[in-house]
Amino acid sequence: MEITGRLTADAVTRMVSGDRKVTGFRLVVNDSYMSGGEKKEVATFVECSYWLGTGIAPYLKKGGVVQVCGRIGVNAWISNDGEAKASITMHVSDIKMFSASAPASATAPTSGSRPLMVVDKGDENGDLPF
Repeated sequence: MEITGRLTADAVTRMVSGDRKVTGFRLVVNDSYMSGGEKKEVATFVECSYWLGTGIAPYLKKGGVVQVCGRIGVNAWISNDGEAKASITMHVSDIKMFSASAPASATAPTSGSRPLMVVDKGDENGDLPF
């Protein structure tokens, strides 16, 4: 599955079982359509996890536009007040950045609509290409 969306917050790297780390972030995909002559807007949120390295985390900043590829899933649960809840999840294997706020110590090329950076599953350590 391939999804392009805007980051809703800065990415967070956290430790999980043992010494494994995962970078988590949330995307929103905005869409609109006409229904009965009225414009309807829909926002779909996707909870993403990137297990292939943590070096990308400082570049995944709120408001940035990214395209992610990976395996999609759904989590469903019952809240404490008995209400059914669900979320869309994505196990990300590739990330393309279309806009980014790089940390002060890095210089990333900027261009119109081309990706600024591509991080894929071949990048085992999550090291950035520059």
